[in-house]
Amino acid sequence: MAPRAGEDAGPIRDWLGDGPELFVPSTARRAVDTARLIARDCPVRPRAELYVASPSEFLDVIEAELVAGDRVAFIGHNPAITTLVNHLAGSALTVNVPTLGVAEFVREERSWTLANYVAPKALR
Repeated sequence: MAPRAGEDAGPIRDWLGDGPELFVPSTARRAVDTARLIARDCPVRPRAELYVASPSEFLDVIEAELVAGDRVAFIGHNPAITTLVNHLAGSALTVNVPTLGVAEFVREERSWTLANYVAPKALR
């Protein structure tokens, strides 16, 4: 993991506040390390499908992991994660979700609403 990720983890962890309650990274070492870096005492449950997931497959994993009221963090890879974030946001929110970038969505019925987005650079 790049040294910058270690420096950015603290501000991102602070920005996340009391949530999420579960971190679901791909099984790639860097994704798991990233999850553990920001998870505090929360469980980390890697999912192999996220390593090569298309945005549609990523959304299937999200749907499978969510339980009503849960706040879950999913850690994936580009370009799929950027495509998924832009799709769920309903606009071209970003050209690249960076390492430790966070997009928070709220599920309402069968649709998603962007609640927050932050890139680590904005917190430096």
